Amino acid sequence: MIKSVIVGLSHMHANEIALYIYEQEGIELVAISDVKPEIEEISSAPYTRAWNVENVRTKYCDNVYDDYKEMLDKEKPDIAFILCENANKVMIAEECAKRGINICIEKPCGVKYDDIIKIRDLRDKYNVEIIVNWPTAWRPYVNKMIHAVESGKFGKVKKIYYINGHTGPLGKGAKHRGVTQTADDMTDEARSKVWFYQEKMGGGVFLDICCYGCMYNKWIFKKLPKSVYAYGANLMTPFCDADDNMAAILRYDEEMSVLEGTWTIPQPIIPSGPVIVMEEGIVYCTKENGVADVRAIDMYGEEVKLEDIKHPDHMKNVASMYVHHKKTGEDVPYTIDLDVNVDIMKTLDACIRSRKENKEIIL
Repeated sequence: MIKSVIVGLSHMHANEIALYIYEQEGIELVAISDVKPEIEEISSAPYTRAWNVENVRTKYCDNVYDDYKEMLDKEKPDIAFILCENANKVMIAEECAKRGINICIEKPCGVKYDDIIKIRDLRDKYNVEIIVNWPTAWRPYVNKMIHAVESGKFGKVKKIYYINGHTGPLGKGAKHRGVTQTADDMTDEARSKVWFYQEKMGGGVFLDICCYGCMYNKWIFKKLPKSVYAYGANLMTPFCDADDNMAAILRYDEEMSVLEGTWTIPQPIIPSGPVIVMEEGIVYCTKENGVADVRAIDMYGEEVKLEDIKHPDHMKNVASMYVHHKKTGEDVPYTIDLDVNVDIMKTLDACIRSRKENKEIIL
């Protein structure tokens, strides 16, 4: 039995991760502990840290520590799932790694490129396994899209267009996997105390949303862009000191990408994934009546039937994948690998620097 813990419950994905561990044979959640915030939150509405702790405590694990270091020392877990603020991920990873504990970091790996380099150095120094969880990487329709792209049926990929977002992590009507509740209509003051809305702690739409676009680019192109130009703005979130909207253009030798992230559009009208433009057709993600799927059309505008693929049961989420990985010795999936994420973080860092410096960043 794999013993796991959750370190940090300030991220609403902690509810999802706890559920997956709870449902998965071969792994157990033995303890949880939040990490003390720099700014105390003033609300216990859904998806705040207090609410996350209570939800996980009552449903999945009632062994709660006030001090995460004490938890690591006493429980001696095999793996720690890190779901703290982006700005604290290197610190938490070091505490786990020096105790010989394997690590799963919720995307992205910190707030800047240097963070993932430090995390990679921890892996090498302490000989621990470190993986990165990308929630969308487990979606059956996303893997169907990747299969269609890699089949060669439509030729080479020439352009990726990706838009993703919602009304903010704790915005009006926000709803996250693993939870039935939606975010309450919190006051601006209450939201301002939540780390997602604080640039210092790694908040803002670049680290929340743009990171997914960078991940898809690496997954599909398997290489770094040549350059990045990005723009960001705060359009409707005055209590937040980071951007709530962003756009970026990624340039390759013979390809390009356009990435957009938003906290100002209701999630149900956002496409479920990328549009992939290829030499002989387009593969794109759809959402109809809340159900996500993938379709394709050729250059004459005719729909092309895509091959159905079997989505392995062990690929349904990060907990099932990790149990399978440890049981069989098979490599972790491409997007989960830490070395792959070095390039993802390098691209994301370039986007953020481009926005701040108002210039094209050459990679």
